[in-house]
Amino acid sequence: MSKEVDVSIIIPTYNRKEELTKLLSSLKAQTLPQRKCEIVIIDDGSSDSTVEFLQREQVAGTLTFSVQDHRGPGAARNMGMKMAQGKIFVFTDTDCIPHPHWLENLIRPFEDGTVGAAGGPEIPDPEKPILSRCFQFVMTSPLTTGGLRGAKKKLARYYPRTFNMAISRVAYEKVGGFKEWYHGEDVEMSFRIKEAGFKLIYCDDAKVCHRRPATFFRFFLQLLRMGEARWLLFRTHRELMEPLFLLPLSAIVLLTVLLVLSPFSPVILSILKTLLTLGILYLPIVGISAWVSLKLATAFFLAPLAFICQQVGYGAGFLLAAGKKKN
Repeated sequence: MSKEVDVSIIIPTYNRKEELTKLLSSLKAQTLPQRKCEIVIIDDGSSDSTVEFLQREQVAGTLTFSVQDHRGPGAARNMGMKMAQGKIFVFTDTDCIPHPHWLENLIRPFEDGTVGAAGGPEIPDPEKPILSRCFQFVMTSPLTTGGLRGAKKKLARYYPRTFNMAISRVAYEKVGGFKEWYHGEDVEMSFRIKEAGFKLIYCDDAKVCHRRPATFFRFFLQLLRMGEARWLLFRTHRELMEPLFLLPLSAIVLLTVLLVLSPFSPVILSILKTLLTLGILYLPIVGISAWVSLKLATAFFLAPLAFICQQVGYGAGFLLAAGKKKN
């Protein structure tokens, strides 16, 4: 593309043609004038008909794209930034649907030349099944470690993430691209941008609907990978280890030890019963909060199960990654 643009929207995709079609439709509805934007899509070795679809879209003049071997989203975004012409690089994923004012609100902080990266919130997709929305709830609620993902009242330091993220070209040229990971590479890059002296900004009005898996199994697999990413972040930058990241792992280890030792000690058995009671009492709090937030009574029962799945997935993923040999 030869036109001068202010914003390059970079999207990695892998066998997600249907999702990509919906995302592109939502980008056409953005309030930021399209003449200021370009769309750069990197196909990460898809085996479906994504490439044929992108070829048709490219002929229509709405985007540019490239194809790489399957190397993951970090590598795809790096290729996209090399191709991009904009002063600001904006990232989202194919499982996201931005609100119409998303782009306009997300890039506004960059009028201050000290801003290196910005991000915004993820909100449930009202068209998705209740279970998917319950997964979204536990990933964003301050009652869970999901509340770390960005909110006005944060439980930990905020780092923009690529489902809803923008960085300046200046920051990219100073710190380089993403690690070629499958999860956590956005947090790692945000950390390097901050360490380089740039500001990280949270834009409450730059919203995207972020769709979650529709089954417990797929949700658990996603969380395992996220737990592994937490270990990678800790191994790469010790400063990125938030105390709350250790809670799921600590809970798994502690309960396992108490279960093993409780038959041999009444005191340990008493401690185990107390902790299990507190945990059981906490679950209805999660359920009520989900019921109020999602306005569906079914959420009272599903959200606590999703919360348990979340914590076990995080903890198990962290433990599995820590046990692997360093590459």
